[in-house]
Amino acid sequence: MIYKLFFILALLVNGPSDNEDVLEWDENIQLKWSDFKGQPQDFGDIVAITSSGISFKFSIKEGNGQVIEFNTQVQAHFYPKRSWVHKKKSSDHILAHEQLHFDITELHVRKFKSEISQLEISNNIKQHLNQTYKHINRELAIMQHTYDIETNYSRNAIMQSAWKIKVDNALKRYGDYKNIHKK
Repeated sequence: MIYKLFFILALLVNGPSDNEDVLEWDENIQLKWSDFKGQPQDFGDIVAITSSGISFKFSIKEGNGQVIEFNTQVQAHFYPKRSWVHKKKSSDHILAHEQLHFDITELHVRKFKSEISQLEISNNIKQHLNQTYKHINRELAIMQHTYDIETNYSRNAIMQSAWKIKVDNALKRYGDYKNIHKK
């Protein structure tokens, strides 16, 4: 039986709502099927839907009418209640495909942080941050779609392996921008 995988990209400007459960991306933690808490839908041969996105917050400090400092918080989140799986059709291979969707989201968090680090403080910083956020989300959506197309929604095992290597290498390249998780 052929399985078609699909993802939903949840892009939240101000992060998740206060009552929404989220999982923050962590290099030491992999998704489990038990993390997919949404109600499975009947979309033909779609086995799982992963909902992940970039949450972004910033604060600006002003003095004498000029922006003198800004701080940002950027995270990759997985949304369990928006993600679902048909458990009887699930497999480790499909879970690895879904994990890579989440990894791609983290990659774009790191790219976003890299771009933020190059922004200069100005009175237009809010607009620059928002433009950069929109730009990185467009790139993220394109890469997620390309990943699904090139791997044929996980069915092409060779391309799936190639994408795993590609994303892992890119995460390493942007390693200076990863969140540090304290245990």
